[in-house]
Amino acid sequence: MKLYTLFNFKKSIPMLIVALMCTSCSDDFLVDELLSDTSVDFLYSTPQGLESAVVGLYTLNRQIYEDNSLNGAYPLILQAKSDLGVGITGEVSLYSRLLWGASLGDFGTESGLNKYWVHFYKIVDRANAIIEAAEKLEGIDEDRRNQILSEARCMRANSIFTLYRCFNNIFVSTVPTTPENAFEVPRDKSSVEDIFSLVKSDLGFAIDHLDYSTPQFGRWNQGAARHLRAKVAMWEGDWTEAATQTDAVITSGNFSLVPTAKEVFAGELDHSETLFAVNFKNETIGGGSYHIMNWNVVSSSAEAPGVIQSVENGGAGVGFLSLNDYTINLLNEDPNDERKNGTYYIFEYLYNDEETLPAGKTIGQPLDLYENSPTDQNEFMLYYRRQNPGVLKFFDNEVEPTDRNHYKNVMIYRLAETYLIGAEAHMMLGDDGTALQYLNTVRTRANVAPKAAIDLQTILDERARELAFEGQRWFTLKRTGKLYEFLLDHMNNDNMNESYPEGNPKVILKEYMENWPIPPQQIDLLGPSYPQNDGYN
Repeated sequence: MKLYTLFNFKKSIPMLIVALMCTSCSDDFLVDELLSDTSVDFLYSTPQGLESAVVGLYTLNRQIYEDNSLNGAYPLILQAKSDLGVGITGEVSLYSRLLWGASLGDFGTESGLNKYWVHFYKIVDRANAIIEAAEKLEGIDEDRRNQILSEARCMRANSIFTLYRCFNNIFVSTVPTTPENAFEVPRDKSSVEDIFSLVKSDLGFAIDHLDYSTPQFGRWNQGAARHLRAKVAMWEGDWTEAATQTDAVITSGNFSLVPTAKEVFAGELDHSETLFAVNFKNETIGGGSYHIMNWNVVSSSAEAPGVIQSVENGGAGVGFLSLNDYTINLLNEDPNDERKNGTYYIFEYLYNDEETLPAGKTIGQPLDLYENSPTDQNEFMLYYRRQNPGVLKFFDNEVEPTDRNHYKNVMIYRLAETYLIGAEAHMMLGDDGTALQYLNTVRTRANVAPKAAIDLQTILDERARELAFEGQRWFTLKRTGKLYEFLLDHMNNDNMNESYPEGNPKVILKEYMENWPIPPQQIDLLGPSYPQNDGYN
């Protein structure tokens, strides 16, 4: 079956050529370099061209994070739809409120959800072209061929797995789009067996041929491929495979948790815990574009008297989306938890402006002017916008604190999650000893007391503390069958839910929303026989 990527083919070719006019030329990072003689023939008929095309996949992969449409809502949709955040205001909050992205007729489906569909299918299509060309290319060193194939197959597997988890009714193929087949349209979804067979085949090949280390930060490596393979196995309920893959990464000697929580999201993320990250730093993968993710998830504390924007206060923030009470309470369970003290999250914004300091306050004292009132909307909105704990995982401390445009690399997969996947897999296999060992390795690094017993709730709670706002939570709850239950219990916060003019999202929420609606413009292109997800017809 032909893969139909549903974007204008004639317009896409020049764009893709521009995106792929790149090669790797840095000792430390994956770097884009303009090649004046780049052409489609060059890209797919020479080893150097194929390597350039692979780097172009990383450029394409980054695009959803750097898309600042709708005030930067797109890269935070998964975070907004999870049970760990509260939508306060701004475009991204509309996904938390289920005003967007929960029906066929809303703008959020036609914009943001459509963005995900097109984005990941575009990666799949370009990966297909690279894989087909690399398999056919003659006279290329086999190690070089296998490196090209492994990275392209990782990109394809990751994109297909993401599409499946979001949209459920997806189609897959290994045939790249050409002018000759661009209008061949799939009439039905692919079977779950076909989807997972392709993903597992891609990752199996990559595991067999990738090294654990890479010469350039930002490329797929064997550890990242095994980590993703473990996530796929967890989705299938294959606990043995998941345990095997996580054990292999943990015991490989190539990765380790950084010593303190403060180091996890410091600098460029180029450290022993990172398995896979998206590069944004200057002169990496496309010249250093920026994102505004931090701006969305850090409170606008500088609007309060006595506070100005500073590195210590998380830089420029608008506070459209933030931690909800459920997550805050989880992090507050242990007073020694170091993840909340200006490392992963920011729980306190400090007075730092003598000129506007309120009477009775001192420099360095935490901002405490606002109360999260259960009923007074004026009061709790000031609290949420200016004082609510925020997220520092996207914060670039090298830019001016007044600048919302950040070049911070974005963490996708890291070893702490590998430990937590391993903990769950071993628990499901009845090996509570190894499960606790893995769980407590993560907890010990955060300076919290070890657990003596383990169950699914314990693991989900630790994943919330450790991985909140990294884009994994929504998938984890869907996989474990907890998504509807957890959202109904604690999505957003009660006072915010009651204040939304369109109604309480807990009332709007339906179980079928665990699958995103396939955007109507895609159904229009696929045809009336293509199956929309249940509940949206």
